[in-house]
Amino acid sequence: MLNQALNHLEEWLIATLIAAATGLIFIAVVHRYGAGESIVLSRWAAAHGMNWLATLSMAVFTFLSELDLSWAQELCIYMFIWMAKFGAAYGVRTGIHVGVDLLVNRLPEHSRKHVILFSLLCGALFTGMIAAFGASFVAEMFKTGQQSNDLEAPMWFVYLAIPLGSGLMCFRFLQVSWSYYWTGHLPHHDESHVEGVEADVSPALHPQPAGAATRAAARKVSPLGVILIMAPILIFAMCLAEKFGVVVLPHWMRAATVFALLIALMLTGIPVSIALGLTVMTFLFTLTTVPIEAVSMKLFTGIEGFEIMAIPFFILAGNFLTHGGVARRMINFATSLIGHWHGGLGLAGIVACAMFALVCGSSVATVAAIGAIVLPEMVRHGYPMHFGAGIITVAGSLGILMLPSIPKIVYAVSTNTSIGALFVAGLLPGIMLTTMLCIVTWWLARKRDYPRLPKASWGETVRTFRESIWGLMLVVIIIGGIYSGLFTATEAAAMAAVYSFIIAVFVYKAIKIVDVPRVLLRAANTSAMLLYIVTNAVLFSFVLSNENLPATLADWIAAQNLGWVGFLLVVNILLLLAGNFMEPNSIILIMAPILAPAAKKLGIDLVHFGIVMDVNMEVGLCHPPVGLNLYVASMIARMRITELAVAVLPWLITMLGFLVIVTYWPDLTLWLPRVLGMH
Repeated sequence: MLNQALNHLEEWLIATLIAAATGLIFIAVVHRYGAGESIVLSRWAAAHGMNWLATLSMAVFTFLSELDLSWAQELCIYMFIWMAKFGAAYGVRTGIHVGVDLLVNRLPEHSRKHVILFSLLCGALFTGMIAAFGASFVAEMFKTGQQSNDLEAPMWFVYLAIPLGSGLMCFRFLQVSWSYYWTGHLPHHDESHVEGVEADVSPALHPQPAGAATRAAARKVSPLGVILIMAPILIFAMCLAEKFGVVVLPHWMRAATVFALLIALMLTGIPVSIALGLTVMTFLFTLTTVPIEAVSMKLFTGIEGFEIMAIPFFILAGNFLTHGGVARRMINFATSLIGHWHGGLGLAGIVACAMFALVCGSSVATVAAIGAIVLPEMVRHGYPMHFGAGIITVAGSLGILMLPSIPKIVYAVSTNTSIGALFVAGLLPGIMLTTMLCIVTWWLARKRDYPRLPKASWGETVRTFRESIWGLMLVVIIIGGIYSGLFTATEAAAMAAVYSFIIAVFVYKAIKIVDVPRVLLRAANTSAMLLYIVTNAVLFSFVLSNENLPATLADWIAAQNLGWVGFLLVVNILLLLAGNFMEPNSIILIMAPILAPAAKKLGIDLVHFGIVMDVNMEVGLCHPPVGLNLYVASMIARMRITELAVAVLPWLITMLGFLVIVTYWPDLTLWLPRVLGMH
């Protein structure tokens, strides 16, 4: 009963906090412009003899003028910090935290169990340490009596999120460890879940070891399993030896140790956020004199920036859009335009992905929302499933290239680059990639004589456009608001979330009011996972900066005389390799603070560099072993990953060609932000 009560409290808290923060920013924006517009309306009404409206508008003006909401932004930040800390604990319980489990999954059952238990206990160790340091830090803050600037709230209470959230996270790691030890089952987060699509858990998709010989082999201790556990332990022992003067490490060796420990920890399947945090803690304890109290401060200030709050808002908007009937209406509109061409349904799927990407910001959501509708229709009309699945897998990656994009926000925060400029910079490349994918699809469909749909009438096109206009209006809200200066990127994201809620619940009526808490909880869960990675990535960047590694690396690269052409080639190869093992946001958070200073030193525009990284992330989403788009599409299409990896090749090769174009044609990304005066 106690555990159930804790579960409900956890879920209620994070869902309420994301809803409250979204509503608060929406109200703050309305308040900011409401006073001015109400006085304008009052004067207009008085001039036209509408005294009742003039009186009402003046009353609204008086009320809004006297209402002080200067504290709203600060409160929103604090609410998201609490949501991130408690949501991270909920993420352990639901299995949403991402890790590099490529090698772990290849181990026999017995060794895999040992490695997974090791990784879970490492998570418990890190979060337990943070809870202890956080409690000490809160006690010191209580003694000082420090208050926040706008709310004048006691800072000890604000910082209390660190020990409470970390303590709960430690408990969840221990709880999952205990359950896994006895049952062999881990919590699993299904990225492919979308309304109306049931996950396929058939043996064809998830083969399990069978037979006495297999079970006997599974009991053997794997040398790889021993190596995975011992590698981080030995690196930690070497750091301790340095601390106590047993060995002396040169500066370059200290830097190499940081990355070696991070890689060794990640290969055990430890969540990326925990691997980053443990690496930092090891370094601070053994190889530097930085006070450990700085960790608690960084754990708080790491996500204190208002710009980072755009991440949860866009995730929430994407969740409402995915389940809110927007995707189906966009597909109908796209089909009415080009469904009669060769490969019309496939082309419509690509165009629908592009339109959905204009308002969503997530590739996984784009594949799930569009694929769940388009793929069954393509099969029903006579297209091979592998053809449609290949199209949607790659076209779904447009979700992080077009206007709003979670990886773009992560990159902007990591490199102090304009979020608005990055949003707009992806528009022309996104249109070019959409066109290239459409050309390949049309050519293949024409060559293979795939079926075509009857040409839609103009009346049908107008009708489907009118139905989809509510979703497409989000483009105006996001870019119009940012470009005109009405909203910051974070405020635009909050407005998008509120607007998405309204059209999903009240206009399209695809989501019932009783289902809204479930959507909020899902968005809060995903947001907390990303924000926890950001928090620990800030700690990691702090260590790198303390060791002066980014500047040293930038100087070394400049000394190699690679030039910007050679540098970008090396970066592309490095990022494509990283895409084989890690998900996009983790790659950006680790790589961007290291590579961006070198890029800047070589004269590469950081907005252009951000789009280059973004396209690399797109490629990584579409090929094995960890491409999330592949796994989502495979669950919808009921195809093996190996089959789907072959099916995507024509479009994946097209995307690699597009990567070359984007990399060495900077004006493709920079022209529009410059024209709009955003860069």
